[in-house]
Amino acid sequence: MNDGYQLPERVYGVVFDAHAREAGERSWFVEANVTEQSLRIVDCAPVAERFGVSPYRPDTVAALVSFVAGLDGRCAVGLDFPFGLPKAVVPERRWRRFVDQLPDWFSGPEDMAKRCRMHARLVTDGAESSVLRATEEPLSAVAAYDERLCAETFYGIRDLLRPLVLTDTARIVPMQLPREGRPLVLETYPAGTLDTLRYREREESADDAPTPAFVLDNLADRAVELSSSVRERVRDGGDGALEAVVAAFATFRNAVDPANLRMTDELPSVEGYIYV
Repeated sequence: MNDGYQLPERVYGVVFDAHAREAGERSWFVEANVTEQSLRIVDCAPVAERFGVSPYRPDTVAALVSFVAGLDGRCAVGLDFPFGLPKAVVPERRWRRFVDQLPDWFSGPEDMAKRCRMHARLVTDGAESSVLRATEEPLSAVAAYDERLCAETFYGIRDLLRPLVLTDTARIVPMQLPREGRPLVLETYPAGTLDTLRYREREESADDAPTPAFVLDNLADRAVELSSSVRERVRDGGDGALEAVVAAFATFRNAVDPANLRMTDELPSVEGYIYV
């Protein structure tokens, strides 16, 4: 039973980079239309170019927030940063309260990482400083507060998700149930999605990274359509552009079944969940 749930007509994939001065140039945005047979990628561009803003992080984030808040209920957006922290280091059982209070708990990414490492050592009797969310373990992902990711986690939650949550202009699943008239927002992890595509079935060593052409051909086999001009733009855009396409694909294939968006387990509702 889908409780009146309507499939998305438009899907967006966003690769978010939190660099202070170049976020808008390093962050990539993909737009796609959902048809009865396929996911058609219609646009791919850096966020600053797509929305006509400066590449500074505050302008980039503000543009994304404004865009998502203005979407209707037939849209789904995939973002590629962690939406939560491990329950073991932030024992807050209500995800919305966690998002609301994040600015009071941490002054910045470095402070967040430091405090999370401290709590991790406490809960593991000093054995570990890195604790994963339940959703990260099977994907071999790094911790949400890892130094390689903490800026995206902190600014993504505080400056991008938090305004959407507090104004109820989007529904962040599975922590929040879908609601009529509100766009869906899903956490994605392009590297994890690529692993599920079994792209290494071709004859190559396990250490070889897939080429953009191979990934796009692989997605084409799964009903993802790109015009020659968009395909060229993705290829020229490098890893960020390609990962934004993969994020859009992951969002699409998870949003087609409303059962994917509702979970009864406690951990996903507290820590967040990666859709691959």
